[in-house]
Amino acid sequence: MDLVNQFIENYKRRFQFYETAGRLAAKQLEDALQSAGIRAIVTSRAKNPGRLKSKVLRRNSRREVPYKNMREIYEDIADLSGVRVSLYFPGDREKANALIADLFAVLETKQFPEQSKPPSYNKRFSGYWANHYRAHMREEHLDPSQQKYAAARIEIQVASVLMHAWSEVEHDLIYKPLQGTLSEEELAIIDELNGLVLTGEIALERLQNAGNERIRNKSTSFVSQYDLASYLYNYLSNNFRPEDIELRMGNVELLFKLLNHLKITTVKEIEPILKSVKFEKDRRNISQQIIDQIITGSEKRYQSYRELRSDESRADEKTRHAVDEFFTHWVRLENTLNRMTYKNAPRSRGAFNINSLKRLNILSQDALGKIASLRKLRNVLIHDIEIPDVEMIQKQAREAQELLGKINEI
Repeated sequence: MDLVNQFIENYKRRFQFYETAGRLAAKQLEDALQSAGIRAIVTSRAKNPGRLKSKVLRRNSRREVPYKNMREIYEDIADLSGVRVSLYFPGDREKANALIADLFAVLETKQFPEQSKPPSYNKRFSGYWANHYRAHMREEHLDPSQQKYAAARIEIQVASVLMHAWSEVEHDLIYKPLQGTLSEEELAIIDELNGLVLTGEIALERLQNAGNERIRNKSTSFVSQYDLASYLYNYLSNNFRPEDIELRMGNVELLFKLLNHLKITTVKEIEPILKSVKFEKDRRNISQQIIDQIITGSEKRYQSYRELRSDESRADEKTRHAVDEFFTHWVRLENTLNRMTYKNAPRSRGAFNINSLKRLNILSQDALGKIASLRKLRNVLIHDIEIPDVEMIQKQAREAQELLGKINEI
């Protein structure tokens, strides 16, 4: 008991740390879900000290060997910082799963219901449906002053809005009873509510499917990133096998802004663009590859895209100047290569392909190697995947300029 009290007092002193860690993780998740076009409500909390004490005492009483020190308790309690993701549509759990795997260092994943765990009372319905994750925030996603919070272990609970509401009632009334053990009638009513929630989830899935069906209409306009995301998920799922394409959707909100800016607002207008994208498994996500297809070879569209995301850039003024110089030369080179590639296929459109350039048998292996290197730099710069050294950017800008001169002489 002395050790447990000591632990609780220590936790109270560190409470602000765990509360801040949960808040930071929740903000990261909320922003990522919104960008990816996944509707959800995200909340966070640090464990209440009173409830934590009850949990530690309960777990200690069930252990074969009682806790020996505070470190053992901290290692055993996974939810000191908690984040709850309440999805509007239960069918989005797998999309959230991919996003969490990208954003956090995941230590453990649990899927509920757990078939191996018998119910605590005579249930007719299947109970709690959710995914739980134990994870750490990645240091590279935190400001230098916040990186200490990467040490905090976060428990992330992902379920539908309805399921979270029901589980809160069940958990507090059955597993943390404040008014004594519930009667059989009360337990039966909670089970009945679970049946209603599961029915509600089926209705939510039908609502999502009905929305997807509406968005398939070629005259439909995308009114938000959520409509666009639903359409893209369905388009990719219907046209590609899972092993052929990785559904890392990326920032659909930014893609939606670019499409709106360019007045590409309907299914009919975006379909030809999607059909011309050669989706590749590289460092770019789906949204970035679609954006690349839209802006390729157009200095005006490059500029529009860079202006839309200028507030996201991490580069200093000197680097931005070098990047501007690189893109001035790159866009001209890219436009020339696009024309070369599709000279004999006027109906084809979009970004050139290295293999197509090879088949033209015009450019040397050295030139093709330089083009591949320049394109790789273009990808990391335009999407801010990383910020290379300024001198290297300037060197590649000169390379693009010289290469364009040589190609124009052919």
